[in-house]
Amino acid sequence: MSDGAAIKIGYIGLGAMGGALARRLVGTHKLTVWDVNAAAAASFDKLGATVAPSAAELARQCDIVLLCLPRSSDVRKLVFGPSGLAEGLSAGKLVIDQTSGVPAETHEIATQLATSGVAMIDAPVSGGVAGAAAGTITIMASGPQDNYQKALPVLTAISTTIFRCGSRVGDAQAMKLVNNVLSAGCRLATLEIVAMGRKMGLSLAAMTDVINKGSGRNRTSKVMLQGLVDGKPSASSFAMSLMLKDMNQAIQLGMECGAPTTITNVVRGLLQIGVSTLGESAQLEEVMGLIESMAATRIVNPSEAAAAQPGTTAATVETKDLRVGYVGLGTMGGALTRRMMLSRKMRVFDVRPEVVHGFESEGATSAADLRSLARECDVIFICVPTSAIVRDVVFGKGGLAEGLAPGKIIVDQTTGDPTMTRSIAADLQKLGVALVDAPVSGGPRGAAAGTIAIMCGGPADSYATVQPILASISPNLVYCGQTGNGHVAKLIQNAVASCNRLLTYEAATIAVKYGLRLEDMATVINKSTGWSGASERILPALSEGKATADFQLQLMAKDLKLAGRMAMDCGAPMLIAGTVRSLFEIGVHELGGTANLDSVAQLFESMAGIKFAGA
Repeated sequence: MSDGAAIKIGYIGLGAMGGALARRLVGTHKLTVWDVNAAAAASFDKLGATVAPSAAELARQCDIVLLCLPRSSDVRKLVFGPSGLAEGLSAGKLVIDQTSGVPAETHEIATQLATSGVAMIDAPVSGGVAGAAAGTITIMASGPQDNYQKALPVLTAISTTIFRCGSRVGDAQAMKLVNNVLSAGCRLATLEIVAMGRKMGLSLAAMTDVINKGSGRNRTSKVMLQGLVDGKPSASSFAMSLMLKDMNQAIQLGMECGAPTTITNVVRGLLQIGVSTLGESAQLEEVMGLIESMAATRIVNPSEAAAAQPGTTAATVETKDLRVGYVGLGTMGGALTRRMMLSRKMRVFDVRPEVVHGFESEGATSAADLRSLARECDVIFICVPTSAIVRDVVFGKGGLAEGLAPGKIIVDQTTGDPTMTRSIAADLQKLGVALVDAPVSGGPRGAAAGTIAIMCGGPADSYATVQPILASISPNLVYCGQTGNGHVAKLIQNAVASCNRLLTYEAATIAVKYGLRLEDMATVINKSTGWSGASERILPALSEGKATADFQLQLMAKDLKLAGRMAMDCGAPMLIAGTVRSLFEIGVHELGGTANLDSVAQLFESMAGIKFAGA
């Protein structure tokens, strides 16, 4: 037996999470356990562990004692109450608190234990019971270096994914609260928005595919929603009341250090409604039922088959022979056009002659006007700021309609209004012209790299014709059904991505005000349940002020307004996304509509009186 294995280890708190963590120590260390639930302790007796008669006796027998209890108040009672740990602890021993607790209370407990020569660190976890059982769970640890080093061999037996979050006892618990702000916030925001999408007629499969291929991806979309689509729902084994407790503690932490928790307050309110209506024993995954009842819909409909994908049968005209034009060569439209120019000759039009000349120099053919472009092309792509401009491009004086003929197809890549898109499609149908809406998600960088997600709606035969052309931009295509559904899917994707982004800024604000380092936060969160596409891009760049987006603030505010109107029209609450939209509106007024999306960070800095730079 190695020296590490000779260390006598104790574990108290053998619930769903604590029990899974403690089982990782069976066989690697001499383990003694205790729990107020005698049956939970007895199950470890069968595994070869020793069951102590009391917490105090466990403390006498062990060199290192790990705790995993519901609340910091429970830890204090266990340590200093009758027959508590303190009665058996002596100088040189170490307590490792794996509770998701209150940093200040944990720090006070550590200070009090230190007077008796007993050391303490906090080491909460993120990754769920399944992650604990598999040994892949993320452990966040903090405390003095020598105590951390002493705990490391034991923690490594639980999981090798360990991050030290600071030298102060309580720093790791603060990090865990910040992580759970993101974990719970992204979960509820995503479910609210998806519920709205279901009411708008989109399938869960299509929405999940869109979100996961775009910037809205997060742990909820990747694990929970994908599991539902695959018929393999995941269980958290985590009580909703415990996540509510964590939100209360996160808001309390924000209050103590002066960090606003505008979005987290809404998340907390939804969880409180869930606990109040479903009961203290309700599991976290049951929050989906709460969201469904609030929106009067079903996110998962057992009778609904996955959205049918149109066939890939060859079109009547060889795709390579189709003449393709593009209207709108702005930041996004230009990037999409250049991507298609890699595989075909393009005809282009833009109201700015200098932009058109630039594309001519790269090999494109310019059209004299919209009428000429329509006559010269079989498929015409459009990417302009709004659906109103799309209508003007098509039906305005000198517009495309004057050169269109039956059998031609218009592909609208604008992030537009689904209702207006369907109206335009109906008017085009009178001319024998089909419309496919195919907005994108992933930004100009994604367009240039060929990784952008494209959400498509429209007649299946028309989509089949243009699908190879769209695939030349990116293979990440999702067919969402009828005309307008591509735009609905894009608004859903942008709403989820916006919630992810602002939740990331809010969590970072709490972290910085408390005193955590953004570099540590980026490392921990992106390996934990708080991960999202936003945290992945923003957190590593925030301290250095690096760009993560190339999109105007007013355009995202426009998209969120459209999503908000859809929610009103179909009767979906969307509380979190509504709050996020309001914050974007403030940002537009305070920072200017043409400001980059990254500038929203300044709004959070101003509200909290901090600077992310160098934090």
